[in-house]
Amino acid sequence: MPPSTIPFWVTFVTTVLLLVVSLVTGWTRKRRAHLWLGPLTMVSLVVTVKLTEELVSRYDFPPDDLAFHLKFAKAGGYLALPVILTGVWLWKKPKARLWHQIAVYVWLAAVLTATGTGLWMFGLGTLKTA
Repeated sequence: MPPSTIPFWVTFVTTVLLLVVSLVTGWTRKRRAHLWLGPLTMVSLVVTVKLTEELVSRYDFPPDDLAFHLKFAKAGGYLALPVILTGVWLWKKPKARLWHQIAVYVWLAAVLTATGTGLWMFGLGTLKTA
């Protein structure tokens, strides 16, 4: 019997929920909540990515489709850095708000695309046999 996928799905759903709540607290300028939800979302995303890597190792995927997905997944990972940096900048200086918003929108586009292509890719994958 293959290892459970439950830890992956729990962290995936947790990350999505944290992302939504973090976005809402950012848009509504509920700063106190956003200052801990934003970083918590990023930590949850890292845990989800690690569990995704474990899950992917148990499947075979068409190489071209995997390469296509990985472009967006890597972009989402790298684009988290400007979100974090502009978030710290905004925490210190309110004039950084526009830059932080732009960084969030670009990162969100990459993450949503990575999520969509990741789910699509899993539909094409086959579980490896022992």
